[in-house]
Amino acid sequence: MGFPKKINYSWTMGFLGAIASANPRRSAIPGPLGFRAGAAGVTVGAFGWVQADGVTVLNKPVGSEAPTGFVLRDQTGLITEYLGESTMTLIDGWNVQLMTGGDYFAVSSTAATPGQAVYASTTDGSIATGAAGTTPSGHVATGFVVTQGGAAGAIIIISGAVAPISGSNE
Repeated sequence: MGFPKKINYSWTMGFLGAIASANPRRSAIPGPLGFRAGAAGVTVGAFGWVQADGVTVLNKPVGSEAPTGFVLRDQTGLITEYLGESTMTLIDGWNVQLMTGGDYFAVSSTAATPGQAVYASTTDGSIATGAAGTTPSGHVATGFVVTQGGAAGAIIIISGAVAPISGSNE
């Protein structure tokens, strides 16, 4: 996303990677060094994977595992040059917040309807949706579902469980 060059007369439903509700949220717990964007950076509003070192996050997995979490939009943009452009990429070494549950604004490459499963691309962490158990080629299941749908490329809301999956904290 480059520098704004037009004026919109109506606001979008939400902003890519942002929190979509006041419902409870759940994040991946980092080690003492936190989670940091890898050399290629990390795209906000996509899924991210913690790499083998336990610190570095990329928008692609080490193997074929599920993503660690959804990359949250929780930092202000950094424009490093006067009148420069900004992107939705956290640059190398920046803190990354990975969300494992809650409600978030996202964009899917496919049309999304409520109840569909959310899948993450293993090449760039981008989102596709579909029926549960029908993982598209080149994607992995995320455990998130669509709660408010939209056309391909439009802002939607995805939700992930906020309770521990294992039930070990009961």
